[in-house]
Amino acid sequence: MSGVRSNNNNNNNNHLPDSLEPEREPVKFDVHLRGAPDEVVQLVQNIKDVAEQFLYHWKTFPLVLPPSLSSAGATGGDTGSAQHDGGVSLSSLPRRLNKHINLRDLFLAPSFDELDAVAVDGKGEPRRLNGKHLECIRERGEFEVESLNFPGQVHKWLLSQLLQKGTERSRDSLLNDLALALRFIIVTAKGRLVSHFFSLYQAVRSLVTGLLKLLDIIIGVPSLQAHNLETKIREERWQYLVAELVCRSEFEDSLELLCGFVRRQLRRATTEKFEVERESSHPPVPVPYLFLTPKGVELDLRLFNRDTMRRALPALVAILERETRGWFLHFRERLISELRSQKLPDEEIERYNFLSNRSTSSRGVVVTLLTSRDNTASHTLCYTLTQTTRTTSYPAGENPPRPSQVRSRRAVENVQKKLTKTKDSLKQRIEYMYPVFSRIRPWMRDKLRSAENHFIEECQWSAHEEALMLCTSQRLHQTVYFLNRDLTFMREREPVLLKELRKVKTPTRSFQWLTQIWFPSNWIVRRSFQGQSEVIPTVQSATATSITMPRSDPSQAVFLVEKEVVRTTTTRWPMWRWINYCHRTWSWMWNAMFFFGVVIPWCSPVSLRALLCVEPFMPDLELSQVNGTLFPRKSSLTPTLSSRLLSLWRHISKSRTHFETKPDTGFIGKGFTRHLNRLWNYLVKGLLGTLCVVLIFPLVCFVTSFCSLAMALTAFIWMPVVTLGLHLFMALICDLDSPDPTRNRYLVILEAILWNIGIQGGIQPVLALFVAFFMCPLISVTILTVGVLRYWCRLLWDTASFHLVIKKRGRVPASDSFVVKRIAGPGLASNYFYQVRPEQALAAFEAKLELDELAAYQHETEQTILQPQKDFSQFVEACFGPFSAQLSKTGPYLCLQKEGQDLVSALHEKLERRRRDLQTGLGVAVRSKIKLTTLELKIAIQQAALMLERFYPLHVFQRLPINEEDYWESKGLSVHDWAGLAGLMYADIFSLDFLTPLDEMDTKFRLEPHQQVDLSRYTEMVHGAELGTGGPDLLGPVYAPRGNIQVHSPYLEVSAFNPRSKVTATNRKQEKRG
Repeated sequence: MSGVRSNNNNNNNNHLPDSLEPEREPVKFDVHLRGAPDEVVQLVQNIKDVAEQFLYHWKTFPLVLPPSLSSAGATGGDTGSAQHDGGVSLSSLPRRLNKHINLRDLFLAPSFDELDAVAVDGKGEPRRLNGKHLECIRERGEFEVESLNFPGQVHKWLLSQLLQKGTERSRDSLLNDLALALRFIIVTAKGRLVSHFFSLYQAVRSLVTGLLKLLDIIIGVPSLQAHNLETKIREERWQYLVAELVCRSEFEDSLELLCGFVRRQLRRATTEKFEVERESSHPPVPVPYLFLTPKGVELDLRLFNRDTMRRALPALVAILERETRGWFLHFRERLISELRSQKLPDEEIERYNFLSNRSTSSRGVVVTLLTSRDNTASHTLCYTLTQTTRTTSYPAGENPPRPSQVRSRRAVENVQKKLTKTKDSLKQRIEYMYPVFSRIRPWMRDKLRSAENHFIEECQWSAHEEALMLCTSQRLHQTVYFLNRDLTFMREREPVLLKELRKVKTPTRSFQWLTQIWFPSNWIVRRSFQGQSEVIPTVQSATATSITMPRSDPSQAVFLVEKEVVRTTTTRWPMWRWINYCHRTWSWMWNAMFFFGVVIPWCSPVSLRALLCVEPFMPDLELSQVNGTLFPRKSSLTPTLSSRLLSLWRHISKSRTHFETKPDTGFIGKGFTRHLNRLWNYLVKGLLGTLCVVLIFPLVCFVTSFCSLAMALTAFIWMPVVTLGLHLFMALICDLDSPDPTRNRYLVILEAILWNIGIQGGIQPVLALFVAFFMCPLISVTILTVGVLRYWCRLLWDTASFHLVIKKRGRVPASDSFVVKRIAGPGLASNYFYQVRPEQALAAFEAKLELDELAAYQHETEQTILQPQKDFSQFVEACFGPFSAQLSKTGPYLCLQKEGQDLVSALHEKLERRRRDLQTGLGVAVRSKIKLTTLELKIAIQQAALMLERFYPLHVFQRLPINEEDYWESKGLSVHDWAGLAGLMYADIFSLDFLTPLDEMDTKFRLEPHQQVDLSRYTEMVHGAELGTGGPDLLGPVYAPRGNIQVHSPYLEVSAFNPRSKVTATNRKQEKRG
């Protein structure tokens, strides 16, 4: 704690005179211990003495803010300033005797209200229109007048079309009318013949679709499709890429072991259930990763080794994070400055900058990997990257090497750029050669789409060829080999495979018809063991076994029983619906005969067997998983007439026994309830139950059995009728056998007849022909006639109004009216900027310096104010913490807390008053438009950097809670990059666009200060700036004009080094294969 006090004293001595230092006073404790032992009293007294020696509060705490930079001399702060600065001269900072500057008067928006002055001439008379104005009105219906207060700016007025439209605008309207008239002929009329919507072509398609639907619902039309075409092509492509590779001789044994492992896994998959992908990812045998091509070129595929990538991952992540720091900002801005000097457009600059940044980042990472040999995995990764990315020393001026992935991506981007340029040039040529047709947007889209398809057809392999050329120039032999194989596959093998695979079609739907096997002796029992299945003899046994469920142990056989004969039909052949009808009738008929002729009369609870047999029977059988025999299923136990009677009287006997054995503790007594119990059991249950079983049960059995036998014998008569009714229901109501699950299933015949054939196939072609050959020509002729008449009437009206009204009485207006409206001029457009002087920018920058100093002073002072409370807490924790005692925020500590809050509130009040004086009062809209010229911006940043260099170390850095290196890192700048820090502060004061200098073509207005604001000291700083030939080195290229260029910091993901990362196919490829 004594060390804390000495630190505080040192800080205060650095910033304040001794007379203004805070004065401490020991904290007084009032302790009263009555009746306590002498030892406790002495102990508490010692603690009190020690606490009063170490703990204190602020007796006086003068709150003296740092002197203002713009008015230090006026407040008599010359001497104080010298002491405050530690004796360092700050002659560059304007701490001199001067008048205080009101920052709200530093930027005054100009007044754009000059129309009254523009509307009169030098004699005060209304200004008449001259010949140039009249010519503009005649051509465009508008005229311009130069601004008086803003050189280079003009006021533009637009005349109402009631008065004048202009020949150029009239011609443009005529061309639009002609384009609209032609659109009804070449787009609308043509579309009614061959379009995909409401056309003759669509009517023919709908008619054919309706007829096919009728034919399909009546007899069944074949329905086939090719499945998994994309997956099959991808597998063939993978196989072709590695088909020629030969394993190196020293790894042949490993390859044999791997092949044996794969064969064992395949056999195991047929007998066991396990996760194939999880176990294959870590095979127990070594996997070779070095191969040779037929020409002897070695291919290194060790990047596919998961273990190598996992071991190298920590070092790779650290290198990636380290290589993305420090270089990007200056490199990006220097490159933008160089490309700007070459007059390249923003899109080219942004694209080239992105590629260069990515290339530099990739090369830096690879160079670091090559020089990092921390462990075996890192060494392997570095060597493999050397094979895929050559990194050697290149002479100055040559392009740096790039990874093969970057080369391939650049080739694709070049082809896309070429396509964009081709479309743009075609669009310009069409607009020049066809001024009317080019105004028809659908026609223009068709032309551009046709050109794009033609370009893609011609340049289909350009990206691959360019990538091959780029990788060959960098001697990336491994990448060249795989690109060549890939290109050969797509050019030669893929079209043939697509043609062959499209022929291999499978039915869209298959149907299975199950026919019950009547006799259990004919059931088929299969034994499956270790991937082999065989049919064993069907054996029935009366002995039951305990295992009836299939066992998961692969060492035990699994038995399966088939109780039905399965027949399968598909939608492959014509007449498949009638084939389904025959199979459905046959299967359902035999199943119905089995159900009504066997199950109900012989196996059900109301069967003849249940009536005639004495003992209960088990009609169903189940399969034993021990030996594959069939034995009766206990759950199918069916009672008979005799067993039901026996169960009834056993129940009566148990009920009577239970009644007689219960103690006689009831309300009435057993003497009376015994007669009621006998009546209920013997008369109601016994007599009535027996009569029901003996009389009603046989009747139910006879009726049910004979009716079911009759249905079974006549099944061959009524089942075809039922299945035919089902097919009629599917045709009329809901198609249950629909071959396509995505197609409509309801009311298919009505849909085909009414919608497809009637409306789309019958009414649609008539309406389409009527529109194409009558309505469209009529509308086109009408539009053409109206357009031509409107054009000539407009010319006559404009000529008459021009000579009778405008030429004789026209003058420059001072306000808008119904005949003229100002559409451009100072203050109207939003794409303008405010130009300020560097003196104004330096004055605002100086205020920002003072705000930063105040912020640092606030943090330092608040820490000093709160230091007594921290010392109090540390004292209590150190002395009483081991005894589980905690600080109580009452008594002396509460007084300390209140004093601290009062001092902090007073500090905030003073700081708020000072900060209000340092606000410029500019809104966001104005600040975002303030700019300087290139030379003035360089001067402002240079002088701001010098001010920072002399001011920040003594007045800000010493008060910050972090060291100087951490501060620079938090700003994303290198240490002592004062120019970069000045740019960031200017961006905070105004906006990021402030760092983009004004261009000659920009619309700009002066933002002047108030006349009473004295900026002479800043003028001296501006005149004292020293600029070299290409700008000061202090500035560098960081503040080159960036415009709309947005280039983000490159960052390589770890997945970029992993070839297992998946890359999706392009849309064009998917459309082609679809």
